[in-house]
Amino acid sequence: MSEGRESSLRQLAATLRQARGEAEGRGDAWSVAVHTVDLEEVERVGRELGVDLAGGASQSGAVRG
Repeated sequence: MSEGRESSLRQLAATLRQARGEAEGRGDAWSVAVHTVDLEEVERVGRELGVDLAGGASQSGAVRG
C-alpha cells in the first residue's frame, strides 16, 4: 500500500472521530450514529488493506438496532 493511501485513510479516520466527538458534545445522536457507521467502514477498508485504524469506533454512544 502506498504511503499516500495509508495517510489518507488515517486522516479520514481521525476526521470522523473528531466529528463524532463534536456530535456527542452537541447531544446529536443521529450524527454520532452516522459518523460511527462511516468510521467503522473506513476501519474495515483499512483492515482489508493491512492498515490498523482501530481507535474505538465501538466505544461511541451509537444505538444499534
